[in-house]
Amino acid sequence: MDKPEIRSCLELIKPYQPGKPVDEVERELGLKGVIKMASNENPAGPSSKAVEVMKRHAEKMHVYPDGNCYYLKRATAEKLGVKPEQLVFGNGSDELLSFLTLAYINPGDEAVMVTPSFSEYVFAMRLMGGEIKKVPLEEDTFEYNLDNVLEQVNEKTKLIFLCSPNNPSGTVIKKGELDRFLEKLPEKVLVVMDQAYLEFATDPDHPDGVEYVKKGMPVVALRTFSKIYGLAGLRIGYGVAPEEVAADINRVREPFNVNAMAQAAALEALNDEEHLKKSRQLVNESRKHLTEGFAGLGVKPVPDQANFCFVDIKVDSREAFQALLKQGVIVRTGDIFGFPTYLRITYGTIEQNNKLIEALKNVLNELQ
Repeated sequence: MDKPEIRSCLELIKPYQPGKPVDEVERELGLKGVIKMASNENPAGPSSKAVEVMKRHAEKMHVYPDGNCYYLKRATAEKLGVKPEQLVFGNGSDELLSFLTLAYINPGDEAVMVTPSFSEYVFAMRLMGGEIKKVPLEEDTFEYNLDNVLEQVNEKTKLIFLCSPNNPSGTVIKKGELDRFLEKLPEKVLVVMDQAYLEFATDPDHPDGVEYVKKGMPVVALRTFSKIYGLAGLRIGYGVAPEEVAADINRVREPFNVNAMAQAAALEALNDEEHLKKSRQLVNESRKHLTEGFAGLGVKPVPDQANFCFVDIKVDSREAFQALLKQGVIVRTGDIFGFPTYLRITYGTIEQNNKLIEALKNVLNELQ
């Protein structure tokens, strides 16, 4: 076929390679009870209230969704103490990243981000022909050094992506350091605080991006219903921004980008405090459980504030992934983040954790 030539920036983008469904892994390997601890999903599942409203809402699927997320926007604004005009909803918070680069990035414009971090920042920038500057997190501790980030900011910089808690390390920025960073930031630079895992953080010195938006700072705070709310399959997230920034983002947002089922479920989940409490407790117990299990294997995870851990197993993560897969455990390899001996492992139920530790014990005995 004689097709048009693709845009040159696409040559720098590698298509996302999704893992196989659990059912297919079980069929191929002849296994039962395969567990997935790879995608930072909530093992507590969704809010029961959200599930009930989805059942009732199913009969309305012939009607287009509300293009402005009217009820959800107002409920979220009231909960956060911001104006509805400061909110933009997306098909997962990933879509908000694309909106930001669509709104602000011309070819040659730059963004600064840390590494390792969420790969979608690179994707969104590449798609618009933007240039990327990466700043390594502190060696061994994976902590932020915002002074190093600031050094990379110049007249071409338009966006700075800060993920806190960070994916894949689980580490966080400190309030004082962020305050000093924002004070020194040049004008016309927007800080994108990706806080998909904010609700799991227990560090009292961890900043909430929304509070900076309220203060009129050049910050966009991204959040999601995929993680603690357990609605990953519905794909819904949102951004909180200065009104003029939200207006810019809405220029590139498609009219019906968030489906009706997602809006209905998110509205119920938003105020289900019992489910949030249950989810946090499960993650805290799981973190303690897995940390103790790892210690028995002679490995130590990076101290995290998320619902996953990043752990150096001292062997090739791809080999470990395949060996764990044969035992019915799916994890994320660290090589995709540039750390070939690390695994990113989602905190699970006690039963899932026990299976993971036993399987990893067998793998380390085999590979070390």
